Amino acid sequence: MANYTSPHMFNIVLNSQNSVHTNNNDCTYYFNFTNIPDRKYRVSFTYKGGNNGDYIGNDSPQIFLYMGASPSTYQATTTDASQVSFYLGSLRAETHAAGQVYFYANLHDNPNIFINSPPMNNTIRVVVYRSDFVTPFSTITGPSELADYVLVLSFEEV
Repeated sequence: MANYTSPHMFNIVLNSQNSVHTNNNDCTYYFNFTNIPDRKYRVSFTYKGGNNGDYIGNDSPQIFLYMGASPSTYQATTTDASQVSFYLGSLRAETHAAGQVYFYANLHDNPNIFINSPPMNNTIRVVVYRSDFVTPFSTITGPSELADYVLVLSFEEV
């Protein structure tokens, strides 16, 4: 295991090709958090996907992260409730010639989330929804899922 020094910082690489899933919009990964120092962490992420050639301009993938830790994110609702949200952020589209479209996010595209300690379980689940935060993501032109991707979670002690 890594030799941690203060401040504690580490990355977890999530490759959709190395997950338990039926499609890339709902992937589960296994990771042993027991060796991670028990600290409060700022979490940010990067994302780079493969070619999603069936993209339409108003496709809007929204990433949700479930990992057994309560994030510092809340979601407004139609009532006066304060609902904890597992929303991680949204993806941007990069287009190339010949209809190639890649979804991506860099460290500064979305706000950080904070967790009070490392997750208590050994699973990380990444789910991608449409802009309504309910409907599993599909491109508007069809039931297509996201292309294979690499998502890197960056943890930094605060």
